[in-house]
Amino acid sequence: MATMAIADGTSTIIATPHQLGSNKLVTAVRIRQGIDELNRELAVQGIALKVLPGADVRIEPELPKLLRSGDVLTLADKGLHVLLELPHEIYFPLEPLLSSLNKQGLIGILSHPERNRGILAKPSVLESVVDAGGLIQITAGSLTGSFGESSQRLAKQFVRDRMVHFVASDAHDTKRRPFGLSEAFHTVCELADKEMAECICCENPARVAAGDPIQSQSRSRSARATRAPKRSWFGMRAL
Repeated sequence: MATMAIADGTSTIIATPHQLGSNKLVTAVRIRQGIDELNRELAVQGIALKVLPGADVRIEPELPKLLRSGDVLTLADKGLHVLLELPHEIYFPLEPLLSSLNKQGLIGILSHPERNRGILAKPSVLESVVDAGGLIQITAGSLTGSFGESSQRLAKQFVRDRMVHFVASDAHDTKRRPFGLSEAFHTVCELADKEMAECICCENPARVAAGDPIQSQSRSRSARATRAPKRSWFGMRAL
């Protein structure tokens, strides 16, 4: 998968194994240890890929407490951004959680909302997430049709509406769910413009990896940019 990531234009990955929910044994300590071992092996193999620790965290009532205790990882282990996963079948209001995280100096990022059945049924609920300070991450495969027409249609609409802050590979393997950021990048260029594609595929993920806030963007459409796309895309993904 490492060589596939590089071939797709990725130089840095935030690994996001699932935490909480049915993954109680996936601890912050185990994730850090696994990433350290992986980076050492990549160096031995001469593979120029950097992997950072993170997690895709199932939303639970105790989440703010677990973040304070360090039992749940933030993205890139920088203590700023938290990748949040809803149950796939339902949507429930996230404003109270986002407010609680904000009081702790944390920013919530909602992962793959275009695949959530509740949001598919009522996409307008995503506006309240963004208005409450939440950020939105969609999956590259959703844009390119790997998760079905409904998710693809909604992902494209979110891009057109400029509701998206990140595109992630969410790669799990080399065949069924591989990397696909380069194809998604060009899809965003077609739906919006190159400036937005660079923002949500390159610049914003790089800021998260560095532990920096992202730049805010207007939801209105802008004129198409003409410069060529940047390389060295950062891919937030699950292991």
